Amino acid sequence: MAAEPAERRGFQAQLEQMTQQLLAVERRAKTLAELNRLLSQGQDPIALAQRAVDLVMRATGASGTFAYLWDPDTERLVLRVATTGTQASHVGRIRLRLGEGVTGWSGLMKQTVVISDDILADPRFARFPVLEEEQFRSMVAVPIVVPGGDLLGVFSLYSEQPGAFDKNDVDLATEVGGLLASGLVHAQTLDDLHRQSAAARMLTALPADATSSPQRCVDVLAESIREQAGAAVCVLELADRGVADSHVRPGVACADGVPDPVAAASRSVRSRADLQNLIPRFAAGMEKFATPFGGLFPLGAITCFRTRAFTKADISIMEALAAQAAALIASVGSPVMTIPLAGRLAAAPSPDGAERILRDLGWWGGPAQPVLVRLRAANFAAPSAFDRVVDAVRQLANMLDGAVLVPSAPLLSVLVRYQPDQWKSFEPALHATVRQLRSALGGGVSAGIGPLAGDARQLAPALDGAESALGWADLLGESAPVVHHQDVAHLRLLPRVALEIGEQLREVSTRFNEVIRYDLRHGTALAATLDTYLSRRCSATETAGDLFIHRNTLRQRLGRIEELTGRPVEQFGDWAVASLAARLALAAEPQVSSSAQLRNTAAEA
Repeated sequence: MAAEPAERRGFQAQLEQMTQQLLAVERRAKTLAELNRLLSQGQDPIALAQRAVDLVMRATGASGTFAYLWDPDTERLVLRVATTGTQASHVGRIRLRLGEGVTGWSGLMKQTVVISDDILADPRFARFPVLEEEQFRSMVAVPIVVPGGDLLGVFSLYSEQPGAFDKNDVDLATEVGGLLASGLVHAQTLDDLHRQSAAARMLTALPADATSSPQRCVDVLAESIREQAGAAVCVLELADRGVADSHVRPGVACADGVPDPVAAASRSVRSRADLQNLIPRFAAGMEKFATPFGGLFPLGAITCFRTRAFTKADISIMEALAAQAAALIASVGSPVMTIPLAGRLAAAPSPDGAERILRDLGWWGGPAQPVLVRLRAANFAAPSAFDRVVDAVRQLANMLDGAVLVPSAPLLSVLVRYQPDQWKSFEPALHATVRQLRSALGGGVSAGIGPLAGDARQLAPALDGAESALGWADLLGESAPVVHHQDVAHLRLLPRVALEIGEQLREVSTRFNEVIRYDLRHGTALAATLDTYLSRRCSATETAGDLFIHRNTLRQRLGRIEELTGRPVEQFGDWAVASLAARLALAAEPQVSSSAQLRNTAAEA
């Protein structure tokens, strides 16, 4: 009897763990959906950081939070967001060097730090009395890092309780840190645009197809900047990480006065090597001004050539134009700064606006199946990991007609133009690709397939369905890394039902565990018999037929089960709960034969 409480506690812990995992998936989905909405609003960096850390604070049940943003001029982490109260009055006054304190160490190493108890005893801890951190016992410090290495800040979650943050909390905070980095870069770029109002009309004057592809965007921007700067030649080059598509050639725009051979050669530039051969042909005797663009980290560089010297006013305009170019290029192709597709559609002012966004991405209308592929935060150690995911899915999409890819690290959104024949080959290929990526990256890659969307208006809810399926894929891991929405849509309320029947389910499962233990000791198949008997609503005839055994044999097995559980199977109350308990008991012990295996063995015999 002493083993029974232990078994009960073990099963109760298992059930509670499963329930908590399901609730964590739901909590994570809600938090990220709200964060996507915030990202699409284009708030200023500090307001965005405040709202984002508030979301994580609520989701994790933290007692307090601080957010430090990196100041490149002073090379310090500056406190910009603090828990309401005494700490908030010191915003802007607390400054940390990289490596100073737990927060500074997290920023220096660009690693998440978890301290489960007694944060004051940690040798990295730097005490600031005005922040009253001694009231907290545990903490999580998360670097806000742009994939590629640039640090934008660090935010910390605190709790007055030891061990307050579990793995789900840490994973959520880490993923929010990555998305917040994208949002901060995007917000900073918009802030730069507002300050450079003198040249703010450039983007509005661009042709409608300027965002149809990264290459078109680069070519159009080079010509527009050349005109604004009054230059003879303008060259726009992208850094290797400038856009998700690394096959974008430099954009070269020439004025009418440039000699025809040079202009013709400029149209043949395909690489930086070609560009280096071209520049000496026209650069002699010209003034040159070059500026990087991309805000906190370079997306590329703009170089203009003209006979007149560049004044301070010219340079100011060039820098403003560069900021706008960064915003446009980022929105077209950078997975680092691109807002997830669902967030962009949600922020569209109208259905027509949403359709325009889709068409700019290369979608040409008609039914489409959304697919979301995500690299888990814990596996997002470097941009190359996400690049590998994007490249693998892009190769897969190349076999399709009209597929659209929207990278927004660590999430990749794919719209597959629905054609039954090509979908039949695409879906198994997707399963194979995800499993190959999981093997290569040590797991952490999951995919969710949404319901079919008939038009642009149906894509937003279809993407929500894909997000739900992706949550299940994250939870199921290796057993089902790709999940279709239609396979889990009916399970939306499963966590609630699990809580409602939890007490009865625990009591029945505890008794059924005795059957499992008996099977393990004696090599019998009582658990599988019990599962089949309950699934047949205690029909002896149907159960015996399913298992290919005589009814007397079945009676003997049921008698043994009654001895082990302490009551007849028919008296376990709600047969659905009892059947679920039997199924869970079998799932928890793979060494015990399932009812399906038992039936197959009997049929073969």
